[in-house]
Amino acid sequence: MNILGVGPAELLLIFIIALIVFGPGKLPELARTLGKAVRELRRMSLEVTAEFAKELRDMEAISEEVKETTETIKQAADIKSTLVESVGPALTVGESREETGISDVQETTTQAEAEKKGASGNNKNDEETNKGERD
Repeated sequence: MNILGVGPAELLLIFIIALIVFGPGKLPELARTLGKAVRELRRMSLEVTAEFAKELRDMEAISEEVKETTETIKQAADIKSTLVESVGPALTVGESREETGISDVQETTTQAEAEKKGASGNNKNDEETNKGERD
């Protein structure tokens, strides 16, 4: 019987020395305190191990989601490249896809700004009319 690398003879010697140092009255109390400390250490060790296992499972789930998302993005890129290849020849010679997208955005922005200016101009005219009526 070998406990933590200590045989029965060494364990008996440690017990006798502890009995002499602490006395027969304090030895049971010391053993009880040591037992509680060991039990608390084991409980904390199990909690830490369980927390690490939970975090590892969470990380594996996140990793799996990232892989699935990456696959979806690759499939979308393949579809896009296929569409671009099939639509590309349909564009006119001098027209590129980027120029078309930019001009549409610029046109929409210009229209929105014009509408906004028109609406704010009408509000100013209304305020001036109301001010004139009050005077």
